[in-house]
Amino acid sequence: MGGQSKGIFDRLYNSAENPEDLPWYEVDPPELLVKALDQRESAGTALDIGCGAGTNSIYMAERGYQVTAIDFMPQAITMLTKQIAVSDLAIEAVQADVGKWTTKHTFDVILDIGCLHTPGTIAIDAYKAQLLNWLAPGGDFILVHFGRRGWWDWWPIGPSRIYADTICQKFAPEFELVEDISEDRSDMPFFIGRSACIGRYWFRRG
Repeated sequence: MGGQSKGIFDRLYNSAENPEDLPWYEVDPPELLVKALDQRESAGTALDIGCGAGTNSIYMAERGYQVTAIDFMPQAITMLTKQIAVSDLAIEAVQADVGKWTTKHTFDVILDIGCLHTPGTIAIDAYKAQLLNWLAPGGDFILVHFGRRGWWDWWPIGPSRIYADTICQKFAPEFELVEDISEDRSDMPFFIGRSACIGRYWFRRG
């Protein structure tokens, strides 16, 4: 993660007492994650990349998944471990760099909300190579990433913005797009430009 990005995340986490205080907090899990889990025959293993405070890790664990939750920020891991301290949810919380972290296990479901689009985290080609190591054949990959609406759609700080076609081309042919739900939002924090296209992708590995 780049120094600028880490500085921003440090300030946001250090000013947040609870997960609800974080600007990206949402009560409900992503629609495409719910759809992907609903169509799977049984619960298995899941990886939450850039898990943050762990809201979605907890959701997947409550649905019976054995979840590995990784995040570069120690404050995120602290928030997650506090939330699950008195529970029996099957969540392993790991502070890790997504570009360097390795595991002997594969996962049935992988979720990424915000990791890939954070500047300085990891290049797409290297990220894809990691996914190929981690996601089992037939596994589902849910990605939430800032989309780009045109040449003019950029901001000097905050999430990188990438065209939807570019995302799909980069992950092909190993990852087939199942569904893409994108929406423009005008309620974004000022430091990332007020408005943005939020791309939501559901891929399946062949």
